Amino acid sequence: MRNFGVLSSLLSNRSFSTNKSNVLVYNCKTKTKEPLKCNKLLRWYVCGPTVYDSMHIGHASCYIKFDIIRRILENYFQFSVFQVMNITNVDDKIISKARALNTDPLHLARNYEVEFIEDIDSLNIKQPDIIARVTDFIPQVLNIIQNLFNKDLVYSAADGSLFFDTTKFKKYGKIVKVPEVIPHMFKRSNLDFALWKATKPGEPSWDSPWGAGRPGWHIECSAIASHYFGSSVDIHSGGIDLLFPHHENEEAQCCAYHNVDDWVKYWIHSGHLHVGDNIKMSKSLMNTISVKELLKSYTANQFRTLCLLSNYKNDLEFNESTMDVACGVLKKFDCFIANCYAHLNNYNSKHTPDITLIKKMNDIENDILINLADNFNTSKTLNLLIELISIFNKLLTVDFNFNCSNLEVIQALNLVFKTLDSFGINLTDSKFKSDAENISIINTTVNFRAKLRQLALQSKSDVRKQDILKLCDTLRDELAVANIIVQDSSKSSIWRHEKVTKIQVNEN
Repeated sequence: MRNFGVLSSLLSNRSFSTNKSNVLVYNCKTKTKEPLKCNKLLRWYVCGPTVYDSMHIGHASCYIKFDIIRRILENYFQFSVFQVMNITNVDDKIISKARALNTDPLHLARNYEVEFIEDIDSLNIKQPDIIARVTDFIPQVLNIIQNLFNKDLVYSAADGSLFFDTTKFKKYGKIVKVPEVIPHMFKRSNLDFALWKATKPGEPSWDSPWGAGRPGWHIECSAIASHYFGSSVDIHSGGIDLLFPHHENEEAQCCAYHNVDDWVKYWIHSGHLHVGDNIKMSKSLMNTISVKELLKSYTANQFRTLCLLSNYKNDLEFNESTMDVACGVLKKFDCFIANCYAHLNNYNSKHTPDITLIKKMNDIENDILINLADNFNTSKTLNLLIELISIFNKLLTVDFNFNCSNLEVIQALNLVFKTLDSFGINLTDSKFKSDAENISIINTTVNFRAKLRQLALQSKSDVRKQDILKLCDTLRDELAVANIIVQDSSKSSIWRHEKVTKIQVNEN
């Protein structure tokens, strides 16, 4: 049914691009949208996972949103993105869980790290160029601490741990308005944060000039990002819950270490994922859904579509209703693509191109670029694609042919196809196309059924006619069980892949 030969090459060669300087990004530090400016290489640091458990879909939504932004920057605006992500593989939570399971903390972390990589692959999230474990950067951590120590910004607590002295760093609080300084039991200020945690019995530790211990949480990202990017990072991203204190602390210690006023140019944060009644998905609330659980009931494309339907910095609601909407939107795209291929493979249009229709498509394509350049507005972009599909659906005849020229069908198909592909909707998924052998088998089956059905419709014997049509309906229903949906008209039949199921959210 779908010939992905010459036509597929035509689609893949289509390029979307515009001026880089037109891209506006919301910067949480300035609370405004600012032009995205960088040199030839855009340096992007992503706060990665603490690998003490399976990744849940709240985390996944964050990584999908940033993956979409990365793809937009690369595919539409031709930025060369170099992305680094950390893996926190030594941490209080990891140590606590390993102790409960009577296993080695680093071994536990390694197992969950492997699972994390499998999960992002299953969600079609592009892997960062570099994934860095904090335990591989102990020398870099110690170097930064020594530098800050020499600048009198570090003090030792009673247990031997080292803390960053926020009262001595006058630029602290540049990202968010921090609370009033409050006395603390063993810290000089409640805002001070650990750079080096003194060792405790049974915990992983490394030698240092100040005694055995392990890195604090905030210092690991500073050490890894500084190792690769030095004194300037273009984009630093994470969930909104990392804004304070994690990102505030990173910025403070890095500005002090590098002697710069600003370490990160653009801080971007994704909103929370909620599971009803504005309840954040969280392991502490025991309301999480793992990626593997999600993919038993929904596809990666469907969950990504949910993420595309709102701006990345907004909170996202995950429930049966919102997933129904996402599945419905993806189905619109799937049906349109199926109809376009059916038309182009089976119908030789004699229509001449309509200047008005072509102009409308060009306007929609231009509006897509404008919206994506405006802080990556994917929700408006999807609405523009739906508008385009609605225009063509009005031109669709009862026999699944478009009442317009093939040129216009190709242009519309190209725009939908390339946009979805540029967002990371996996068009190699069986929902959109299968391998050539399976397509051939399905085409043969559907075409045979269509011919048999036409014979029945032309038969003068009502008994034979009804018997044959009943057999055709049975075959159609059996194909539907295999997620192959057949649509009949008076003269022909077409098919498409479709699978929509639902997941139960456990809020207990």
